This record gives sequence, structure tokens and C-alpha cells, in this order.
Amino acid sequence: MTRSVITATPDVPLHELATLLEKNSIKRVPIVKDGQLVGIVTRANLVQAVASARKILDISLSDTAIRAKLLAHLKSQPWAHTSLMNVTVTDGVVDLWGVTYSETEKKAIRVAAESIPGVRAVNDNLVMRPVAMGI
Repeated sequence: MTRSVITATPDVPLHELATLLEKNSIKRVPIVKDGQLVGIVTRANLVQAVASARKILDISLSDTAIRAKLLAHLKSQPWAHTSLMNVTVTDGVVDLWGVTYSETEKKAIRVAAESIPGVRAVNDNLVMRPVAMGI
């Protein structure tokens, strides 16, 4: 048992409850209103909510998280020249800036950006520069 019980109020959104469970490595959160226990939310309840919501559920990442996820993905790819590019994200709109060495790389970067949850649009400002021979 613990003296400092982690609780939530009935109006806390599901995504915040999920974060609370994950961050604190707990399986249940008591729901308290006016100092009285009104319920308990479990991990299973969250899974059921996601499963029953299907396509209605719209979970999107923040602009900072979108940028970080895209750059992390691209940095893990041997073909992506991330040192030659910059990514900005505003209200879910990704702007790609910089240099690529092929049309294939340019398209792959755009597809990677479009596949991230929360991305509403991608503005491709990348320019192609061929690799110089002998360098």
C-alpha cells in the first residue's frame, strides 16, 4: 500500500489517463470527485475504449512530437541525408526544407512525413542535388 495515491477526476480525458498509468507504472487509477471515490479506470478499460471507438478516435501528436518522430525515423534510415534538411511543423502541417540526392529519397521523406499520425499536410520544399562524382 502507498500513502500517496495517484487519482484523477471524472473529466480527465482518456489520453491523459493513459499517460498517467504509463508514467507511473500503475494498472488502475481511482476516480475521485469532491473527495469521494466515484470509480476506477483500469488499463483494460482504456483498451476497451480504444477498441470500441474504432475510426472515431482521433489521436494526434503535438507539432513537436511529430517533428521528433519524423527526424528520428529519417535518422535511422541509411538513405536519408538529415544533416542537409530541416523540418518545421505548425498545426500538423509539415514543411520539409533542404537537399536530397534523388527523387526516390525526396518521395520517401514525404511518405514518411505523411504516415505520422496528426500530420494534416506536407509542404515539400526539398531540392534535388546530384551527388558529385569522386567526392
